[in-house]
Amino acid sequence: MAKLTGASYAKIALIIAFGALVIAALGFGGCAAGCRSLEGETNMGSASVDASSVKNLSISWAAGEVNVFVVDGGDAIELSETGPRGLTKAQQMRWGVSGDTLSVDYGSWFSCFMLGRKDLEVRIPRSYADDLGLVRMDAASGTYRLDGFGCAELKVDLASGQLDVTDVTAKELSLDVASGQANVAGSFADRVRLKTASGQTRVACAGTCPRELDADVASGSVAVALPEGSGFSAHVDKASGSFFCAFPTTQDGDRFVCGDGAGKIDVKLASGEFKIEQG
Repeated sequence: MAKLTGASYAKIALIIAFGALVIAALGFGGCAAGCRSLEGETNMGSASVDASSVKNLSISWAAGEVNVFVVDGGDAIELSETGPRGLTKAQQMRWGVSGDTLSVDYGSWFSCFMLGRKDLEVRIPRSYADDLGLVRMDAASGTYRLDGFGCAELKVDLASGQLDVTDVTAKELSLDVASGQANVAGSFADRVRLKTASGQTRVACAGTCPRELDADVASGSVAVALPEGSGFSAHVDKASGSFFCAFPTTQDGDRFVCGDGAGKIDVKLASGEFKIEQG
């Protein structure tokens, strides 16, 4: 049997080290959730994008702070990226417009692994901010703030960290929280979908009770605040944990009815707690 030479051992060591690096990168803080491939032409770094060409907004971020908010004046959506020590070209974010969708991505998996956190501001002109289509956020870790815009659907997947949504109007809200803390406040008239594996989630619905609300809670604490005078019918499928409702209800088995029962609430509770609050 042939013996391995010193050069062969060196090659094997390099292969093992590279494999370990790849495995570490794939598992680093949910980086895969924040680094992806974009469709169409890809651009790099901070930019101004013609707001009239954008209907949908999709952001995928790995770590750091992301702020999406509305500003007075202007005709461009401003994308501003900053890093703790400045950014090389290879470390810059990627963005592109495909059809009427503006997609923003943290960057390559390698920069995600090597760089760690960096921050993003997305400034939307007020004249374009109330009629967006789908606004989607894939958040791996860090702090995320969304404020002041209107859209057909807001969809957020949060792996970890902190999410704060204020003064947002959307027909539909979809929120999937693996861990961390999410606080959402706005008007969501048609449907609210909540999926929580752990951590804390609170959604405050202003103005009107959603026509449909679906909640799937594995663990942790989930609270939904509805306006005073709301009418709803809540079906609670509870394996363990606790259910609390601040509204006066009549109970029939696992169904709780308040007022005219117009809003349809479906709760699947494996553990933890689910609360319906007033206000």
